Amino acid sequence: MEVFVEDENYFGVDLGNTSIRLVELKQIHDKPTLVTYGDIELPNGLMASDAPVDQQKVAMVLKKLVDDARVSTKNVVAGLPGSKVFASIVKMPQMTEQEIAHSIQYQADKYIPMPLDQVKLDFTKITQDKDAAEIDVLLVATPTVVANKYLNIFQLAGLELMALDVNAIAQARAMVPDGDIDVLLIDFSSLTTDIAIVARGVTGLIRSVNVGVRSLVHVTAQNLGLDEAQADQFVRKFGLTQTKLEGQVYRAMKPLLDNIVDEAKKSIEFFYQVNPGRKIEKVVITGGPAAIPEMPVYLANSIGLAIEVGNPWQKISYAAEFNDRLAGMALGYSTVVGLALRNMV
Repeated sequence: MEVFVEDENYFGVDLGNTSIRLVELKQIHDKPTLVTYGDIELPNGLMASDAPVDQQKVAMVLKKLVDDARVSTKNVVAGLPGSKVFASIVKMPQMTEQEIAHSIQYQADKYIPMPLDQVKLDFTKITQDKDAAEIDVLLVATPTVVANKYLNIFQLAGLELMALDVNAIAQARAMVPDGDIDVLLIDFSSLTTDIAIVARGVTGLIRSVNVGVRSLVHVTAQNLGLDEAQADQFVRKFGLTQTKLEGQVYRAMKPLLDNIVDEAKKSIEFFYQVNPGRKIEKVVITGGPAAIPEMPVYLANSIGLAIEVGNPWQKISYAAEFNDRLAGMALGYSTVVGLALRNMV
């Protein structure tokens, strides 16, 4: 299963823990243009299950979404969250793609914490300067059982899985502007939060923290004596505003959010150690919890960098009548838009 496969006719699919999203784009007048999009809910725990019967259920939900959205191809690019991949930037002597492919097999065990016969490996050459004595190569691996699970789900849905991309790489493709800038990317999901450094357009350092919207809601429910549904409403309404409810929701969530902040700071510190003189210019945040009241302010004060709420539609052309609708869905569509953008930007 190649992570960086080339194919010009496909649509993006984001298999999340609580929903499935898809986006199909088409290049029109040198501009990625929206063809169709859609999302559908998944029962809790279904995507996390490895049982064949549950994979069949996921496939049936996916097939319904694809039929309803009327996509024009069976070819799919899907994304993997940071918790399902190992990604490292490997320094190597200047060599060709074929030489890298041969050499990487002997070096991968230094970077992949699993037996190599249990993972799917791929790489992409980052350094394009042919005169450079040393090059950077992005090495990506995912457990074979994970790759096979995704392949099976798409086959059961009657689709052709062309490639497995990495969510953070897809998000950067959609939301981080081109150019020589360094950005920290934070993606909040239902179960985890992924943190990645996008260095001059290349996503290399990816961390995953076991804190997501579910854990934020759960800790709020515990601390305030609420059921999960009430706690979810409190988190969305009051968030990190310290003047509402005497700051009880803020105090309940802060210890978990501090774990995310600590990991973000570790990523920044490591980046500065290996790239002296460089500077992270801003933090781009996405995912549902990015909309929690006062979240951008809390992160800006805690991390010490400017916060930007990501907009995955910024590189996409679409009819003006969709402005409000797409803007309201932006935080949940950052991965799938980036998947659909492969080879277009």
